[in-house]
Amino acid sequence: MELPEVQPLLRISSILQWLVVVLIFFAGTLQIAKIFIDQRIDSTRKQRIEARVQGYETTIAELRMKEKPQPERKAVTASPTKGRHVPAHMIAQVKEELSRFEGASVRLACDRNDKEALFFAEQLKALFKEAGWGVSGVNQTQHGDSLKEVVIVVNHEGQKQKANYVFSLLMALDVQSSARLNRNQQEDLGIVVGRRD
Repeated sequence: MELPEVQPLLRISSILQWLVVVLIFFAGTLQIAKIFIDQRIDSTRKQRIEARVQGYETTIAELRMKEKPQPERKAVTASPTKGRHVPAHMIAQVKEELSRFEGASVRLACDRNDKEALFFAEQLKALFKEAGWGVSGVNQTQHGDSLKEVVIVVNHEGQKQKANYVFSLLMALDVQSSARLNRNQQEDLGIVVGRRD
């Protein structure tokens, strides 16, 4: 038998239980709506990014089309017999050996005031290209009198086999060389042709 004073409390308790159930259902619905809204935001963000990237790529393509062609460098006229060079009888063998590393990359540089170094660097560049390497340069910079050899620069220790072949080629040509490590270099090898002793 229920007491009359307890009956209103039971009704309030029942209403509160239903209210809790409704709130839990409402919270679940809000959570599901949040997931859908987040997905929509991510999708919209990706579409905007893709549109911007497409716009950037279009702009870059247009700028490249408008880019003026670089003037061609004049051919180097230094005589190969007076300076460092790969003799004609070795060229086929050198290309064959270099082609073992086809797809590798190299950057060449030399002193801007040294025509003999430029000639040798240009000859090396041609050999690397013909062997299937990606070639950058020949960059001409001011090295001064201190650089009197060929410096082979590797970007990590895994490039030793390539560097060793270039080193042995230079030894066969009686060209002094040394090696250095530069982890910031993008290309597999860098070759800096210094002044001849």
